[in-house]
Amino acid sequence: MTPKILILAAFAGLLLVGTAPARTWYVAADGSGDAPTIAAAVDSSASGDVILVGPGTHFVSDAAGSGVLLKAGTSLVSEEGPASTVLKPGNPPQPGLVSTRDNCVVSGFTVLGAGLIGAVSPVHIGGDFVEVSNNIIDSAFSGAPSITLGGTFVSIHNNACLGTGSGLYLVANPEGAEIRNNIILNGVEGGESCFGVQIHCNLINGSQGACPYRFNNFSGDPMFCGEGNYYLQSDSPCAPGNHPDGVDCGLIGPLPVGCGPVRTEMKTWGGVKAIYRE
Repeated sequence: MTPKILILAAFAGLLLVGTAPARTWYVAADGSGDAPTIAAAVDSSASGDVILVGPGTHFVSDAAGSGVLLKAGTSLVSEEGPASTVLKPGNPPQPGLVSTRDNCVVSGFTVLGAGLIGAVSPVHIGGDFVEVSNNIIDSAFSGAPSITLGGTFVSIHNNACLGTGSGLYLVANPEGAEIRNNIILNGVEGGESCFGVQIHCNLINGSQGACPYRFNNFSGDPMFCGEGNYYLQSDSPCAPGNHPDGVDCGLIGPLPVGCGPVRTEMKTWGGVKAIYRE
């Protein structure tokens, strides 16, 4: 084989390596998937890959005992949605579970914080062009925000942000972010400036933040089906067609209607929140 042909063959090999197809890494709760844990799947993943997480409870930590940091361009999604797929701190528990780089997706989980262990958000958005959707995120009693947003052009939609801290904390200027169709129990905080940020069609109890582009938000009881059951009652203001102002926002929150009206005694909003945290 001539030197010229050898060079061309080597170049073709490099092209094939550079265009390797994206892969789906399946993670089962019993460790029987393509990778034994979410952390192992993250370590093995590359840009364009999807980490598909099966139903059950998954303890999330890397080799150092910290939460996972997704690689740029990867997606962490559940197979069956937040009602069936739970991410919990490892042992020993760490406060932050999932952080992102650029062009990541986090979708379809119940993400539980580490209680009193450190005031760090369970989900931290550290990159640009990130989507966080269809999650139930509970920072527990740490006082930390459910989601900390530190990137730009981010889409945060159809989540339920629970816990004792603010539902969403904006770091500096999250330019171009869209925050919509979420249930946010303890308000939106932070944000030095909010150029192009839109906050709309959310149930927000507490502060709606300093961003000026806020519309079609409202406050009140989301009317979940019960303690720990975050499906909506049929008469919930978050159900499609039930917006208090008659606005067509569609579904607000991660889960659809799952029960009829549930009779409850009149309570203050503080009392309602306490029920969902018991």
